[in-house]
Amino acid sequence: MRSIVLAVLTTFGGVACTASMDDHFDGSKVDASKWTTQQVLSRQIEFTKPGRCGSAAIDIVTTDGDKGLECEDDCQRAELRTTKKIWPSYGDEVWFSFSFKITGDVPSAGSARSVIGQWKGPGDSSPMIAQRFDNGVFHITVQDNNIRRVIAQAEGNPDALLSAQSLLGKLEFNDRNVNAIKSLQSLDLINRNSPEVSNRFFSQHLAQSMGPDAKNSDAKALSQALGLPGDGNLVSQFRALAFVAEPEKYIGRANIEIVPASNRPLPDPRKGWVDMIYRVKPGRTDNEYGPRQPGEIDVWANGQKIVSVRGNIGATMQKKDNFPLVGPYFKFGTYRHRIPGTFHFEFDEFSQSPTRAGLAQLCAAQ
Repeated sequence: MRSIVLAVLTTFGGVACTASMDDHFDGSKVDASKWTTQQVLSRQIEFTKPGRCGSAAIDIVTTDGDKGLECEDDCQRAELRTTKKIWPSYGDEVWFSFSFKITGDVPSAGSARSVIGQWKGPGDSSPMIAQRFDNGVFHITVQDNNIRRVIAQAEGNPDALLSAQSLLGKLEFNDRNVNAIKSLQSLDLINRNSPEVSNRFFSQHLAQSMGPDAKNSDAKALSQALGLPGDGNLVSQFRALAFVAEPEKYIGRANIEIVPASNRPLPDPRKGWVDMIYRVKPGRTDNEYGPRQPGEIDVWANGQKIVSVRGNIGATMQKKDNFPLVGPYFKFGTYRHRIPGTFHFEFDEFSQSPTRAGLAQLCAAQ
C-alpha cells in the first residue's frame, strides 16, 4: 500500500501539489495518520470481511440509540474525515475514488437528510458536494452557496429532474413558497407511499392533480390552492424531485450547469458495491479571493461517466471572512435525522490524487 505523499510546501510555477493518499482498510484498524475520528464513536466502527478487493472493509454502524456528535438537532452522526495534512489547496484539481455499499435497515420512505459522504470547502455550511440517501434514493448534490441541486440519482428520469429543478429555480425564496413546496412534497409522498391513507382521507381529485399525467386544469387549481405562482407545471413535474430532503433548498437561481451522460442512473448501493470516481476542481466567478473561474465536477460510477457539472460551486470567498484556501476535505459515514433500525455504511478502497492516473487501481468486480 502506498504511503501518504504529502503536498510540497513550496510551489512550482505558482501551483501547489495536492497530497495523495490510499487506504484499503485491510488492517482492520483506523489509520490515525489518514483519518480523524472526532465525529464517530469507537463502538460505531467495525470491519467486515472480505472487503471490496482485499481482506476487509470499514463498516460504520448506526443504531437506534446512537446520537450525533457535533449535531445541531436530534440527528445521528458517525463520520470519518481525512487529516488536515492531506487536504488539497483550494482550487487545485483533485481526484477521488472509493467503493461503498449500504446494508441493514434501509427505509424506502421517511429517510430525511441522510448524508453518506461529503466534501466541505472553506466557508461551506452545507457540503459543496454530497452523496445522499433520502426516501430510498441514492443521489448526489452540489451547492451554490445556500442553493442546492441534484446532479445524479439512482432512479427516475434525469430530464424530468432537471426540469423540476429549473422550475423551482424560478421561484422567489420566501415563507409562502417554502411552505407551499413543503406541503406539495408531503402530499405527493403520502399519495405514492401510503395510498390507503390517501384513498381514505383525500379525494381522488387531489391525487389526479399531481404527477406527469395530471390535467393542466387540476394541476393549476392545486398550485393556486397552495399559493404557488404559475400555470401548474411545477405541481405536475415536482414528483421527479419529491424524494429529496429539504426541498426548500432548491428554491432560487443557481449558477450551475448539469450535463448528464446519456441519462445514466447511479447504481443502487443496496444491491452491492458501488465504485465511485470524482474529479473536483473548485471555483466561483464571484470569489473575492481564491480561484475566480467556474468550478468543475465530473462523476463516474462503476466505470461509466454519469455527469459533468460546471459553475459556481461551494461558498463565495469573501475577503472579510479570510478563510484559509484549503480543501475540499472528504468525509464518509452517516449524518442524518434520527431513524429507527441498524444502518451499515461499508466503505473501502479509498484513493486521493492530483491526477486520475495517480489513483490506486481497483480490482475486478467481485
